[in-house]
Amino acid sequence: MNQIFLALDALFTRYLNQLHQETGMQPIVTFDPPWPSPCTQETPAIHADGKQQWRPIERKVDAIFSHLEKALEITFHSDIVHYYGAFWSNGLCVEFKDLAFNLIQIWNEEDEEQLKENMLGHLFAKQKNKLPLSYFIGCTDGDEVVCLNHDTGEIVLERPGKKAHKVLANNLEEFLITLKPSSDSYDR
Repeated sequence: MNQIFLALDALFTRYLNQLHQETGMQPIVTFDPPWPSPCTQETPAIHADGKQQWRPIERKVDAIFSHLEKALEITFHSDIVHYYGAFWSNGLCVEFKDLAFNLIQIWNEEDEEQLKENMLGHLFAKQKNKLPLSYFIGCTDGDEVVCLNHDTGEIVLERPGKKAHKVLANNLEEFLITLKPSSDSYDR
């Protein structure tokens, strides 16, 4: 098992334990028939309020960005491949020191395709503006994006179309280990 998978798995465990301790429940999401997910397969019951329980599901996909790599003629940083290929999951609200943000995850195959389209646009914009390549993993309520720097592997904070303005962590594993999950609801 790779270190990114283990750090992400530990984050999900902290999230599930915290939520259960605070609410006595597992995470819930609004049931959306055209938007099914492997995350809800083990708990298919729909509650009276239209909510459904979910949980992260391991998937371990190694070639998630192979088509984008060919199109852009680059090799993606291995940490981002491991990150997005590790689990099916709803996103999480998390905190890093004084920064609250949404950690992006992949809910289903359609969501994966949307993520790839958005990542392609993000990378094209970086190349066009001759900025260092980065891969987004989260977003704040404001206009900032949490990204993994392609060259260094550092986790950085940047504004769309701009160069990163703050280094948050030396690498993704260190970053994931230090994140504090929140029981706030992640809205897709």
